[in-house]
Amino acid sequence: MVTRFIAWRFMLRGTEKGTFSAMTLFAWLAIGVGVGAMSSLLSVMYGFESSLKSKVLNAYPHIIIESKNSARSIFRIDDLENGLKKISKVKRVLPFIQNEMILRSDKRSVGVVIWALPEKEMAGLNFKLKDGKWPTSEGGVAPIMMGSELGERLGLLSGEQVRLISPLEKSGALGLVPQSQIFMISGLFSSGHYEFDEQYGLLILEDAQELLGWENQISGWQVWVDSLDDTSVVLAEIQKQIPPTLEAKSWETFNSALFQSLKLEQYSMFMILSFAILIAVMNIVITLTMNVAHKRKNIGILRALGATQKQIRRIFLWQGGFMGAVGLTIGALLTAVFILYVKYFSMYQLPEIYYDRSIPVELRPLSIALIYGVATLLIYLATTYPAAQAARLNTIEAIRE
Repeated sequence: MVTRFIAWRFMLRGTEKGTFSAMTLFAWLAIGVGVGAMSSLLSVMYGFESSLKSKVLNAYPHIIIESKNSARSIFRIDDLENGLKKISKVKRVLPFIQNEMILRSDKRSVGVVIWALPEKEMAGLNFKLKDGKWPTSEGGVAPIMMGSELGERLGLLSGEQVRLISPLEKSGALGLVPQSQIFMISGLFSSGHYEFDEQYGLLILEDAQELLGWENQISGWQVWVDSLDDTSVVLAEIQKQIPPTLEAKSWETFNSALFQSLKLEQYSMFMILSFAILIAVMNIVITLTMNVAHKRKNIGILRALGATQKQIRRIFLWQGGFMGAVGLTIGALLTAVFILYVKYFSMYQLPEIYYDRSIPVELRPLSIALIYGVATLLIYLATTYPAAQAARLNTIEAIRE
């Protein structure tokens, strides 16, 4: 208890005259800013990762089953489809067709990716209906539903007609000609993912099969699971059931480049900001070393009164610990202020491409604990040299000074 009290007084009265040292304040701020910057930046990066993951997986399925030769269609197998639906933790299994086509309006032609799904499953997608209604087989002209960004780019609304041109050709009077058909825009959807809304259109499965001439053929099946954590377990079970000509891929596979780059960026920023904490910790070494020089006479008196080398070392270890604790507390306060400001008070708006215009933040307790754990370890290591230096002081020489 006495050693801690002396350590606290040495920290607050660090100069030779017994006044507060500006070096101590700078050491506090250096640690606080370093730890706060790392915690805040990683929280924003985790927020972007979670936001991006939710938007991507809101648009794309969790698992896709298709032919190993992705350009080849496969025949719909009802027994296989029913077996997939019986797998534990599988929410939905949808047969689908995916194909690149040309969409031609009165104004221009663009390339689009067509997703064809069963009519009854359309409304079950996690998409927002922005205009019109979901496609139905009622009516004379086959319906198509377009992404909101694609519709805005082409200046199209529900009720207008467009032509879809398939890259697959069929025989005609003039030889092989591209297959095409008139479709009516039933509505516009928003998935929350900009690229999906800017490139994709939805068709009823039977209409796409008629356009492509595929009869009972499909591109594969989309599988949606109850939770992302269940994806790997469900994927392993699916791979046991499907024939060797098919392959199953999870969202981690077909979005691997995107999420791996995010992980690499987080790791890089953690390593770079670790140097900021290391520099802050060096301030503790300098401050404590100067404090030992200023307190030589006090150390000599303590040794003369019976303090052992171990107790002197412990005093300066406690002093470094107190300095680190104050700095880490400042870092925690700075992190809390930053997150609250960004979440509730920041007026900065991200570009429209992000849809959610506010800056996302997410605190991950394990990462915060790792940051503070590493900082604490570095602070402890930084105090060992000045503490050992103080313990080795010659008592007589220190008193003479």
